[in-house]
Amino acid sequence: MRIAMKTGLAARRAATNAAPRIRLSRLVAAGAMLTISLWHPTHAQVPGKPPSAGTNWNAVLDAAKKEGQVTLYSALTNPEIERIATGFRKAYPDIRLEFLRGPSGEQLTKVEQERASGVDGADVLISTELAWFIDRAKEGRLLKPAGPALAGWQPKYIHQGTAITIGYQPVVIPYNKNLVPVPPRSYLDLLKPEFKGKLGTTELASTFLIAWYEWLEKNNGPDYLKKLRAQNPRLYVGATPTAQAIASGEVGVAAFGNTSATKAMMDKGAPVDFVVPSPALGVEWMMAVLGWSKRPNAALVLADYVLSREGQGVWHSRGETASPLPNIPGSLDASSVSSYDPAAYTPEVVKKYRDYWGATFK
Repeated sequence: MRIAMKTGLAARRAATNAAPRIRLSRLVAAGAMLTISLWHPTHAQVPGKPPSAGTNWNAVLDAAKKEGQVTLYSALTNPEIERIATGFRKAYPDIRLEFLRGPSGEQLTKVEQERASGVDGADVLISTELAWFIDRAKEGRLLKPAGPALAGWQPKYIHQGTAITIGYQPVVIPYNKNLVPVPPRSYLDLLKPEFKGKLGTTELASTFLIAWYEWLEKNNGPDYLKKLRAQNPRLYVGATPTAQAIASGEVGVAAFGNTSATKAMMDKGAPVDFVVPSPALGVEWMMAVLGWSKRPNAALVLADYVLSREGQGVWHSRGETASPLPNIPGSLDASSVSSYDPAAYTPEVVKKYRDYWGATFK
């Protein structure tokens, strides 16, 4: 009522005095809205959605706890995954970790099917399929690690900013001590008559195995595979089934094995051991957070744990594998393990070699 009764100069003065206050109030309100819009992506994170650039790590952790679960696919042995899983669950009890292990090639097929159909599945992948990781990274389909552990990693281990080399493992020659009292010391030794019918080797379950077979020929002669086939080897899918076959006595020795699968049998009391041939090719393990993950924040937390010194320690501390990080107790020396160049194994090269290998062994 009082405002309505003002006239003339008094009304104009009241309006003039009120105008700065009105403009100031609007500026304050606009500033508050600007502050909110700037604050939100930096300090808040929505569960189920990947964090934007500049998102605070604590916000990722909060969103990961709300997601409550993360799924890992990996070709690592069960004991290796169990060690990682136990450590992660202790560090992050609010996030349930589930995992599925299997040969790298089979897991890639499953992962691609999940991506194409949009169904729930893997959040994080650890595999030896280096070319696949690099191709997906170039396509922008992988999430960039965002946790504090990444700061300790050299750029040479980080491919396209998203796929990370997290470990190395030498290929070894495993054998049953009861069946093979004098173990072979080289791949050429596997061609000795006493190993005929007692030998195992692996199917082409991954691109790494294609590289390994090709490497065998380059280092032992172009007719090495034909001579190896003449030994009538049993074929298995990867290192774990091969190690189990040696432990059971189904075969006495194998051309392909890895330290983790063999030591898992040794820990159970099986009469097995292994030889590290010289020269030796090694497996390079790579990890990435999948861009189509249904739980991207929990996936980033798991990836950060694997990259941390704690995560690298629980995996590489048993003298089976090598960490890219320096001074991890119990780790092998990463520089002592040679790996292959994934760029050399294009789809055309892979198909051609599969046909050649199949014609030789099948």
